[in-house]
Amino acid sequence: MPVVRSAHPLELLDALRRWLPGASRWQRNPMALRPEASEDWLLEPTTRDEAVQLFPHLDPDRAVLHYQRLKLQLRERDGRGF
Repeated sequence: MPVVRSAHPLELLDALRRWLPGASRWQRNPMALRPEASEDWLLEPTTRDEAVQLFPHLDPDRAVLHYQRLKLQLRERDGRGF
């Protein structure tokens, strides 16, 4: 039996938007959109203060780990590499 996954409304809107005429303007290449290395916040070193502010419910060391993991996931998703 196939598993039916309910899509988030924004995913449905994105799929519809890509299907409509003129959708080519939504087909973007991540390499063309990524910022210069000097302006890329994902390449900046992770600071303990930022991590604690983003994850106040965690102890500081775990907050840093979560923040680093989040930045790596964003870089991988956007095709920015490691």
